[in-house]
Amino acid sequence: MPENKPKYQFFTEADIDPQTGKVKSEYPMWYNPRLIEEMEDEVTTREMALKTNQVPPGQEAEFQNNLERIKGQLITMQNMTKLDDARNDKASLGKAVTELAKTIRAFMPKQSMCDRGLVDPNQEYQKLTKFHIDIQNDNQADLAQACNVPIKDGKITGEGANKMWKIGTKFLGEYANTETLRRM
Repeated sequence: MPENKPKYQFFTEADIDPQTGKVKSEYPMWYNPRLIEEMEDEVTTREMALKTNQVPPGQEAEFQNNLERIKGQLITMQNMTKLDDARNDKASLGKAVTELAKTIRAFMPKQSMCDRGLVDPNQEYQKLTKFHIDIQNDNQADLAQACNVPIKDGKITGEGANKMWKIGTKFLGEYANTETLRRM
């Protein structure tokens, strides 16, 4: 019996909580390269503090243990790749992202309405949090599952659609800001 692998996979081993086996963050670590840069800076700073004896007396061992833990996390993050590119078929992902872009654009108010103060914030909040966007096909359902977006009665929330679009777009190497979808 063939192994039933999901169509897409965006979260890596570093994104999974080892105790629960569940994804521990909203977005995959590769989505924000700034995290790696910050950890590299922290490792450099801590190593310099150890070399120049700036660690308070009696805290050297704990400081060293924390440094080793951070180095281990950094190595894991640096070794991460964008996973199995063969599984993440860019053509079908591109199609799913394009379909989502049209859907998101349709429920976002025009920029001119926002500028004139004609948008009801409560209504916009409802659009983001209520399950109202239909999953149009299996491709979008697979994308929702891979992005850890809940589906209820064949529908997702506006936040879920935004998240799916952002992760898919970023994976494809494109600019992932949903404001670019807003009509003028």
